[in-house]
Amino acid sequence: MSEGLLSDLLVVELGRDVAGPYCGKILAGCGAEVIKIEPLAGDPARSAGPFKDDDPHPEKSGRFLHLNGGKKSITLDLEAASGRGLFKRLLAQADILIDNLGYGVLAGMGLEYAAIAAANPGLIIVAITYYGQDGPYRAFAASELTAYSMSGYQYLTGDPDREPVRPNFALAQYQGGAQAATGAMAALMARDAMDIGQLVDVSIVEATCFSHGSLSAGLNLGMVYRRAGSRNLNFHPKFQYPSVTLPCKDGYVHVHFAPADPQLLAVLMEEPKLGAPELWDTPMGHADDFDALCLPWLARYDKREVVQRAQELRHPFTEVLTVGELFDDEQFKARGMFVGVEHPVVGTVTQVGPPIRSTETEWRVARAPLLGEHNDEIYCGRLGLSREELVILSENKVI
Repeated sequence: MSEGLLSDLLVVELGRDVAGPYCGKILAGCGAEVIKIEPLAGDPARSAGPFKDDDPHPEKSGRFLHLNGGKKSITLDLEAASGRGLFKRLLAQADILIDNLGYGVLAGMGLEYAAIAAANPGLIIVAITYYGQDGPYRAFAASELTAYSMSGYQYLTGDPDREPVRPNFALAQYQGGAQAATGAMAALMARDAMDIGQLVDVSIVEATCFSHGSLSAGLNLGMVYRRAGSRNLNFHPKFQYPSVTLPCKDGYVHVHFAPADPQLLAVLMEEPKLGAPELWDTPMGHADDFDALCLPWLARYDKREVVQRAQELRHPFTEVLTVGELFDDEQFKARGMFVGVEHPVVGTVTQVGPPIRSTETEWRVARAPLLGEHNDEIYCGRLGLSREELVILSENKVI
């Protein structure tokens, strides 16, 4: 296998939070050389927990370790004129710049996109903000919660008789980062055809809108989606229910009934009432009845047993795995989903393996860099600075 799909590319990342670093992580996994520019104090993610051994050390942040595997780290103060000069010199060699510092932040330091592009016409600038580069909201401050609220995603999350709630973790930012990586790769293909770079404008709010199909159903089909908790109540009322998460002996299972013969469910759960025709005529209206009839049987079995018994009768039940159980799942083990890498401070770090696999190239799994670990390599090796110049820049707190 060759090194990676993007092994001949140089990516410069000005990333914080999740979206920018996640975009860089995808490109690094595909083989690109990703140089992460950090402020002298480090990416703020280095201060975000949880931490290995509950030690708030800048090299032990779980978030940083996850988002920055396979990258190189240099420190640089872009507020300093000499720092901006080094940044421009690096961009002159780069294929892609990832910027999610915020709308107008680079421009405020005299680093407007137009000027950057003019100095390197082949450069692809991936600008990730919450609202995009134009429109009345473009300069608004925002957050993960903002993205959920503005995209309509949050309105659909939670129990039907309660207020909307935000999903766990930074799903909106991950969507933004994934779409940014897709845009970067498409722009690379366009550059091959037209021999010119371009600005890829990514809105995290719009990326979140793009990821859920309820918008299309609402706009084009007149369907009104609503919060359903762990029940799936947003499809055809005659055929869609039951589809629900319910407890069993050792956890939870997703119970999804799609039998050709409803009597099979009664056979599976040894409950004749589950085959009653009136339940299946309007199943959504009998959701509570379904749950009550299923719970006693589910309570007798572990989730693995539930799934095995259900699948024997072609019911597509699924285990709800805890995070810990993922590592022992036979499917993930067979595909090598979790890979241990050695880190000089943390020791062995388990990294999530490739989200994509190809026959001729391999996904690169590597550790996250130490803060400023690659200053010598990049400033001296790539930009040609002398050791003396490097020392002076460090003494002046430029790097």
